Amino acid sequence: MKRPTTLSIKITLFFALTAIISCNQPQKANTPKNKKTIVVEAPAQLIAIPEAQSMYESYSKRRVPLIQHYEDSINRIHKEDKEFDVGRFVYYDYKTIKQYLAFIEQEAADADVEISTLRFYFSNYPDEVVFKNTKDSIKHPRQNSIMLSPTYNDGKRDYLFYIAQGAKGKQAVPLTNDFEDIKGYSTRIQERNKVYASIAPSSNSTATATLSLQESQSLTLNRGSGVPPPKNQ
Repeated sequence: MKRPTTLSIKITLFFALTAIISCNQPQKANTPKNKKTIVVEAPAQLIAIPEAQSMYESYSKRRVPLIQHYEDSINRIHKEDKEFDVGRFVYYDYKTIKQYLAFIEQEAADADVEISTLRFYFSNYPDEVVFKNTKDSIKHPRQNSIMLSPTYNDGKRDYLFYIAQGAKGKQAVPLTNDFEDIKGYSTRIQERNKVYASIAPSSNSTATATLSLQESQSLTLNRGSGVPPPKNQ
């Protein structure tokens, strides 16, 4: 039996050491060489910061004093010794906005309509503790707010809408620009988010047959957090 030569021992040790070193080195992830990063272009509707500041200041001069004077006068009439805080912005958690967009897209797709616009309505909370129709609590009585509501287009104009569940599945039910029922659609609200009636579709509707509605789902978002300007700014 031949003894291993010094050269063969050195070669064996070299390869063994190389294998150990290569195993201890971090492995690089396999990434496609031709994969490109998607760049999102800035919307044309973005405005410069000085423009935003100018618009904010214009509202401060032309709207806030009027609101302040009117609301404080109501407090004096009712002998309420407090100052009204004029709301300046409404905010939502970013995740809530993402969930809302995903939800309205889902509901519109189920009703076989495509969202054409997303409206931001100026609004004002009633001077009440709860809404009369739904009994939901009002967190900021008399304060301004906004409502978000999608529309669909029937080829002639955009319609606000809500989703109703009928015998043939989900249906987009159009509304007027002020959230009223459109003539030709007979609905009767009996409790929150439910409708017990039938729809008589008009030529402007996406409906093709009379539906017996069991439930309805609003797509209008509110209940954000209204905030007056910081006192120390």
